[in-house]
Amino acid sequence: MTPPAVLDARIWQAIVAGAFVAIGWIVNGWQNRRVAAALRAERTRDVHRALYAEIASCLANLESPEALAAYRDAMAARMREDAGFVPLIPRERNDTVFRALVAEIHILPRVTIDPVVSYYSQLFAIEAMIADMRGERFRALEPERRIAMYEDYIALKVQAFHDGHFALRMIEAFARDGRKGAMDEEARITREIAAGIDTAGAAARAASRISNPGAARSGRSPE
Repeated sequence: MTPPAVLDARIWQAIVAGAFVAIGWIVNGWQNRRVAAALRAERTRDVHRALYAEIASCLANLESPEALAAYRDAMAARMREDAGFVPLIPRERNDTVFRALVAEIHILPRVTIDPVVSYYSQLFAIEAMIADMRGERFRALEPERRIAMYEDYIALKVQAFHDGHFALRMIEAFARDGRKGAMDEEARITREIAAGIDTAGAAARAASRISNPGAARSGRSPE
């Protein structure tokens, strides 16, 4: 029969060995989660930077709501003066980066994914409007109806400018201060809109720089 002292020693050996194995699992799991979080944060930063550049480039081309309104009025005046004039509406592709990254868009935090998707949804509406205005049915419309449709087209562009501006500010805020900073920025924008403050000027300046927020920062948690 095995003495009790020998049994106790074996039991303690098993306990110690099990403890080391459990600690190894815990440490390994923690390290894996840490690496996964770092990779996710890095990818989130990369996606933000790519989308920021594409949105800012489009805003730079749009210039400002005032410039769009001036162009709208000039084109409408020309259509009124010449009933046979039909403006040529060029096709646009301002979503190349977004389409390439759409399968990964889910990694973005809610505070930035919502304004980004809203902006690109507006671009898709503009593309649909352009397709209609390049068709024969548009050419066959009465001048006033063509003018009304063209004004709606410009209105969509103005809304895209504001949506893009909102998305840029949210991406910048998240890159700078994380989720809380982005939520604070969202509240700030809401107050500005309620107060009737024109926030588009900052977007035009940001778009002209086409800066990339967070380019030199380490990644933040996407939550």
